[in-house]
Amino acid sequence: MNSLTFLKRVLPDKGFYVSIIINEGDAPQQAFFPTVEELANYCLMADKNSNNVYYAVSSFNTKGKRKQDNVCLTNTLFLDVDCGDGKPYANQKKGLAALLKFIQDTGLPAPMIVSSGRGLHIYWVLKEALPPVDWLPLANALKEACVTHQFDVDPAITADSARVLRPVETHNRGDRTGHPCTQGHRARRCSKHRLHSRPT
Repeated sequence: MNSLTFLKRVLPDKGFYVSIIINEGDAPQQAFFPTVEELANYCLMADKNSNNVYYAVSSFNTKGKRKQDNVCLTNTLFLDVDCGDGKPYANQKKGLAALLKFIQDTGLPAPMIVSSGRGLHIYWVLKEALPPVDWLPLANALKEACVTHQFDVDPAITADSARVLRPVETHNRGDRTGHPCTQGHRARRCSKHRLHSRPT
């Protein structure tokens, strides 16, 4: 799956889209776009120029403000699984094993899995994008389920609709290696009703 296909799958079809470049020692550079196509092109260009580039997981009502109170729609539930030295899981294999156990314990549907270069980004893509009032209860339930089942994910991310993650076809440049971000398992879209009944 290329970057454009990935972004079209995980993002809503309405609102403004955001990319941000975050390089060590530099001020973040944030940009808003009216289309997913422009967002994807920008992300790939920024990555080609050796930047650490991210996209916002939601669309926004207006330009210039990537805050939760400006979120228009969100099309996924998501988790960030940190892997590597000093992280909750020593490597992606162990992180994936913990994810599979979490899925079995909760009965959640299979998610889409993306290698973030070193860790894992986990997505449940919704059949219908949700406004914040409908999305947040689902996100909080998922967050609580991770705690209940001792699935050690970054707790600040799961219920933050203005969060940024890495798009596929870019690179994690946390070190000089430049680990590629790639999509692994691709799953079916989920209804909010199915997700609401599962995370316990």
